[in-house]
Amino acid sequence: MTLSKLLCIIGGFALLGLGIAGIALPVLPATPFLVAASVCFMKGSPRLYRWLMGNRFLGPRIARIRGVGLRAKEKIAIYLAACALIIPVMVLSSSLHLRLFLGLLLVIKGLVFLRIKTAPPA
Repeated sequence: MTLSKLLCIIGGFALLGLGIAGIALPVLPATPFLVAASVCFMKGSPRLYRWLMGNRFLGPRIARIRGVGLRAKEKIAIYLAACALIIPVMVLSSSLHLRLFLGLLLVIKGLVFLRIKTAPPA
């Protein structure tokens, strides 16, 4: 196994971990990490790529995002859910640094969603 393939596999697992954490945590966007993990696995190990794409929870999500994309309603719903969890913390926080960080996080999350392909309405 070459060093580049090994690095792709290690990077794939790291990105997969961040993607799974992003599903549960509103501060992390899960989608770009999962797609990046699939690309790393595709380059590093066809077996791990097949395993990831065959996963009944993550595989269809990744395939749809890489293929047709997310519907506009899905993108809006995901972003609003993140806002609903982050904005109250921003409002209740007395730390200016935390408010700035969370505000920047919402902006970055919005930009990530704008870059994801939008599927045509069903």
